[in-house]
Amino acid sequence: MYIYLPEVKQKKGEAFDYLFEEKLAESFDDFSEGGTLTLQVSVSSSADKVLINGSFNAAVQTVCSRCLENFDYHLKADFTEAFNVLKEVPAGSTPDSLAAETANMHTVVGDYLYLDEYIRQLIILAQEYSPLCKPDCKGICAGCGTDLNNSSCSCNMDDEAIDIRLLKLKELKQR
Repeated sequence: MYIYLPEVKQKKGEAFDYLFEEKLAESFDDFSEGGTLTLQVSVSSSADKVLINGSFNAAVQTVCSRCLENFDYHLKADFTEAFNVLKEVPAGSTPDSLAAETANMHTVVGDYLYLDEYIRQLIILAQEYSPLCKPDCKGICAGCGTDLNNSSCSCNMDDEAIDIRLLKLKELKQR
């Protein structure tokens, strides 16, 4: 995903709107097959800065932290950023190295604003630490591993399975 800056700079402050729709696995190595990304970006230019604001919607394939089932996790986030425009392109630069510099240093070198790495970082930051397939996910049984969302547990937890450090808690429950 990139934006050609000379046409943006010609309009001097007017915003250009861009729409990108891509499969996450084709654009980024971090994501599995099946994920999608819709990115809306508005780009404008001032003397030595490129201003972007927009939003993205992404469906990321992830694993539920309770039941360990795969599911599509939907993300949505808005962003606004200012990038400093540098005049000289370093010798031997590749689009990947320019994208990394854009994302990490918030600089633009040359005629293209490469958004790949910047958007990848935004997607990662928008994800929850412990995603759930549904808010009331019951998880899996600690004893037999049965998915409690689909069936009841048939194991019988006896005293031998209880950690010896927690036996006093069982006495409190019996009172």
